[in-house]
Amino acid sequence: MTFWVHYVIPPGAAAEGMLVPPGDDVLVFAQTVEVGPGDRTVEFSLLAAGDGVQIATDIDCTALLRGEPEEVAVVRAVDSWVLERAAQAGRIHELLLHRWHEVSSESHRSSLEPLRRWLLAHDRPGDYWKLLGTAAGQPSRGDRGGPASRRDAIPAARVT
Repeated sequence: MTFWVHYVIPPGAAAEGMLVPPGDDVLVFAQTVEVGPGDRTVEFSLLAAGDGVQIATDIDCTALLRGEPEEVAVVRAVDSWVLERAAQAGRIHELLLHRWHEVSSESHRSSLEPLRRWLLAHDRPGDYWKLLGTAAGQPSRGDRGGPASRRDAIPAARVT
């Protein structure tokens, strides 16, 4: 079973040009990401979540947790892509996001501060989530793409 990487963008953090579909509609598109010597196409699904935005990707979160170099490089590139379009966001494992939706109110689904507190209570080391940019005055957390020695050896990646 594969679990995907998701992003939560709080209300007011999305850039003016970010398209957010109305109501229950979902905007689906593919984006090419350069990873080392090659590239990879990542599929995105954008939808409204409360007053914010949720982005689902087809990036394998299990491979990211294992520190597989290609997935770590792809996540770094997509993290940058998200931050170009939002002042702050949270990257989260699909299972945690589904559980968060079960326990949170509709209005809190895209609020990073309650989400951060809930995530800290359930995964204090941050193995399954990361805040990007700044949220509630907190600096962004360290990369969670595997052991530091492996992260340091991963080539740079960018979204084109």
